Amino acid sequence: MNEASEKKPGFLRRIGSSLSRRWVARVPDEVSCCEFDCRKTECAQGDWETCPMRLDYARRLRDGHCSEREQS
Repeated sequence: MNEASEKKPGFLRRIGSSLSRRWVARVPDEVSCCEFDCRKTECAQGDWETCPMRLDYARRLRDGHCSEREQS
């Protein structure tokens, strides 16, 4: 590894990371597919309960088939 990659993150990166942790709310795993993967900005009444994409993701979460990256 080179010298730059072994150093601690820079001042601006640490500040940015700190601010983002304070301003950005964590999205619960159960609705993360809706938040990040769905094109709809809002579900019509009753659509959320029967949404195939959300139900499939919930099943994969329950069965442990999601990768670590998908769960965090």
